[in-house]
Amino acid sequence: WGMAAGAIAGKVLSDAILGNENSYKRLFDPTRPKLKLKDMQQFTKKNLSVGKDLLVSKAKRPDKTPEELAVDEGGLVSFNGQKLGGYRDKKGKLHLVKTTCTHLGCGLNWNDAERSWDCPCHGSRFSYEGAVLNGPAVKPLERVESGE
Repeated sequence: WGMAAGAIAGKVLSDAILGNENSYKRLFDPTRPKLKLKDMQQFTKKNLSVGKDLLVSKAKRPDKTPEELAVDEGGLVSFNGQKLGGYRDKKGKLHLVKTTCTHLGCGLNWNDAERSWDCPCHGSRFSYEGAVLNGPAVKPLERVESGE
C-alpha cells in the first residue's frame, strides 16, 4: 500500500503543481467527505473476508506425514505433534517450515503451481525453504529440522 499510494500521491502533487487534472485528486484530499454507507459496507465486507481467510487457514489440519510426501510434493504435514508445511524437492530432500505468516499471523496455503507458501490474508508469498518472495512480510518463515 505504501509504495502504490506514495507513487500516486507523487503524481497527484506534480499534477497539482503543473495545473493538470488528476482523477485521484479527490482520494487524497484531506477535506474529502466522510465515507458513505455504500463505502462502509464495502469496507466491512473486505475486512470480514480477511478475517474469514485467517480462521479458515488456521483451522486446516494436515492430512499427511512428511514421509508420505512424494518427490516434488508439498502441503501441510504433521511432524512431532506440530502442524508444519512440508515440501520434498526434486532430489528428495525434505523442507519443513512453520506455516504462520510473519506479517500478521495468518495461516499459509501451499501453492502447487509456484512451489510456494501463500498468505490468503494479505498476499505474502514464501519459498518452500521459507524465504520471502513477496511482501508485505519481510521476515522469512521459521524452518524446522526434519532430521533427514
